[in-house]
Amino acid sequence: MVAASAGLLAALIATTAGLLVRSLHEHAVTETERSLVGLSTVLADQADRALQSIELVQDTVIGEVRSAQVASEEAYAAFAGREPLHEALKTRIAALPQVNAVTVIDRRGTLLNFSRYWPIPTVNIADRDYFKALATDPALDRFISRPVQNRGDGVWTIYIARKVRAPDGNFLGLVLGAVELAYFERLYEAIAPARDYVVSVFRDDGTLLVRYPQYDGSIGRSFAETAAVRIALKNPAGGVLRNVSPIDGHDRIAATRALARYPMILSVSRTAEASLAEWRRQAWLIGAAALLLDLGLAGLVLIAFRQARAQARLAQAEAARAAAELRALAERELSAQHAQFGIALDHMTQGLCLFDRDDRLIVMNARYAQMYAMPETLRQPGTPLSALLGHLGAAGRLAVPLVESCARIAAGGTPASFTCDLADGRAIAVVHVPIPGGGWICTHEDVTERRRSEARIAHMARHDALTGLPNRAQLQERLDAALAERGADEAVSVLCLDLDGFKDVNDTHGHPVGDELLGLVARRLQEAVGGTALVGRLGGDEFAVIRCAPSHPAGVAALAERIVRLLRRPFEVQGHEVGIGTSVGLAMTTESGLTTAELLRRADVALYQAKASGRNGWRAFDPAMDADLQRRRQLGADLRSALAEGQLDLHYQPIVAADGSGLRAREALLRWRHPREGFVSPGEFIPIAEATGQIRRLGSWALARACADAAAWPADIKVAVNLSPAQFVGDSLVEEVTAALAASGLPPERLELEITESVLLQDDDATLAILHRLRALGIGTAMDDFGTGYSSLSYLRRFPFDKIKIDRCFVQGLGLDAGEETGSVEIVRATIGLGKALGMVVLAEGVETEAQAAILREAGCDELQGYLFGRPRPIGALREIEGRGDGVSAAA
Repeated sequence: MVAASAGLLAALIATTAGLLVRSLHEHAVTETERSLVGLSTVLADQADRALQSIELVQDTVIGEVRSAQVASEEAYAAFAGREPLHEALKTRIAALPQVNAVTVIDRRGTLLNFSRYWPIPTVNIADRDYFKALATDPALDRFISRPVQNRGDGVWTIYIARKVRAPDGNFLGLVLGAVELAYFERLYEAIAPARDYVVSVFRDDGTLLVRYPQYDGSIGRSFAETAAVRIALKNPAGGVLRNVSPIDGHDRIAATRALARYPMILSVSRTAEASLAEWRRQAWLIGAAALLLDLGLAGLVLIAFRQARAQARLAQAEAARAAAELRALAERELSAQHAQFGIALDHMTQGLCLFDRDDRLIVMNARYAQMYAMPETLRQPGTPLSALLGHLGAAGRLAVPLVESCARIAAGGTPASFTCDLADGRAIAVVHVPIPGGGWICTHEDVTERRRSEARIAHMARHDALTGLPNRAQLQERLDAALAERGADEAVSVLCLDLDGFKDVNDTHGHPVGDELLGLVARRLQEAVGGTALVGRLGGDEFAVIRCAPSHPAGVAALAERIVRLLRRPFEVQGHEVGIGTSVGLAMTTESGLTTAELLRRADVALYQAKASGRNGWRAFDPAMDADLQRRRQLGADLRSALAEGQLDLHYQPIVAADGSGLRAREALLRWRHPREGFVSPGEFIPIAEATGQIRRLGSWALARACADAAAWPADIKVAVNLSPAQFVGDSLVEEVTAALAASGLPPERLELEITESVLLQDDDATLAILHRLRALGIGTAMDDFGTGYSSLSYLRRFPFDKIKIDRCFVQGLGLDAGEETGSVEIVRATIGLGKALGMVVLAEGVETEAQAAILREAGCDELQGYLFGRPRPIGALREIEGRGDGVSAAA
């Protein structure tokens, strides 16, 4: 009887231990796979966005080539070989730590531009794999190279090459982005939860690009036949697997996923040894406890049989006494074995309960009792399940549905697992396993920290790390939802913001100040919108606001005005008072069917108009803006051929002596007669020329043409030519002026160059050096539009101009009623007095009436210019009038 009971108990212990070990193993593998899948999803999305930021720079260059209608190899070389493009490339990649350089290549493989150096070194890459692939395959537009190791510092690099096509589709060259793979290694080192995690990135042909931690000799090798690559190619959404790594030879559990936009595969793995380490420890404890119990039972049976045989020869009375002693000894031994089994169970990280077929408690470990504050009376063997559930439900520690689920699962006798959120914030994973022959075992594990880690990873994928605001992906999701759910009387509004002056803050105070400033801007934006809208960061210094409210345009306009006003206030950052502004583009749903992409595009168009209107303000989208933007783009394209087709000309307006002694000079003014549009105002096409980089070419032509025309005038008449700020960039202006004078034969003292204050603002030391060189040649200089800027007086002190020109906005106020002049007379007189004191000639432009001329003469003005003395005329009309000899006015 003792042997049978011991055998039954030993079998029950072994079965229970085996089922528990198997359940814990399955749970450990499942949790590892779920963690790896979540991490691979986040890292694949981050890699996608890191590479996409490089392609945005490449798209900008390719878009500019298309806008310029570059159709030939020569035109492409001229367009791509400019220093302004070098500066633009350097600026665009400054905020991209993953980018080493951006290079522009022609169709023969020769470097045309390089973000790292200027002048451009003479290099040819026609032998590289990515160049050959794009040059020979007409259908291929993008190529990701094999990794290349720098011979100097050993840094690995890959190249993303994008094809540049002519309008007819012919191959012009490519734009090459160099990506340092060390950027991804540093990123994965910071994100990997432990050292036994491995993050690998492959090309779709199996070539290994990145591996953290590095494994000597693996980068650049092909692993096309590995299971991870095959699974990702077969199913882009990825999958999980377990195999021996061909790289380091370790048995690993891995999650693999293809990048959404690029022919690359990302794999996150962990060694099976590390993943199952905790399970092995638990299995060893359970196995050891079960073995000790079985050994104890076997020993107990053996002792019992020996005692029985020894006592058989004793008397019946002695046999009865011996039997009683044997039973007492068996009970003590069994109690000791139970104590050892209890120690093993109490050292498990999961809470555990074992019930018999009648739902009565067999054993409960200390962890289970600790998790639910179970009193000692309910931990005793034989306690019914209903008493335990009653304690949990009455104490409010578990939700009623969980109590009901536990009771239902126990009655059903089927395996089950679920996770429950407790009222105190904990999350508990419950596993229920029935035992053959009756009874069941359940484990409860606290997975609160694991849940929090998963929540943090999910938060990182949808929020900006610097400001904590929703990122672009979440903003688009929220905008999709707002458009889908808006009511008939509601409008969805989008405000796109771009900070004015933020680059100057970064350049002056450094990126730490700039980063902190972005955080302060985020908080101030949230203060501006309150709880009425959602604020997000699109990237860089760009933000967005989404608002869904009753359709009242005035409310959205007030919000835009409040944002502009709040961001105009100075910020206190690390002991610096920093001043910036913002330009805001506003778009709102005016009709049904608008998509997220279209609403964002409209806000971007309005933002462009706000910045074009002087910045630090806001503009709401109007359908006319699309037409205006298209017109500006078309005019920019047409302007490239306007000079060659003879559409541009110079008109000259006279400048006369205020004392009536006659003509002093003529100002050269650029005019454009478009074949379709007719006369295009300089106020419209000059800003386009400056924005598209054509102003230097047009300015150089105008300077040479004006000198040539003026050489045929009387020797006492000068010519005045306006210079753009762009012409002062670099060292070529002085050479262009001397070349124009030499080609025309015009003496230097007959040339007068007019500049505005904006020229001096861009780099006043370099600009003043150029002006001094021009002055040394005998060329006159004039400050145009004097009084309209902020620092005109300081520049007059630093550089002795020959002439200052009073802006027409002050002249127009002369000769009006006393209430309408608004101080114009006092400003004009003060300006003339200042010019006299500094020994400069003072010219007033925009003179249209005799009354204005009389006031200026009485104030002591030296020269006058305006419609009163003649409108701008082409050179042919001037020759015709001069032939009639009509005097000063005629000479104009």
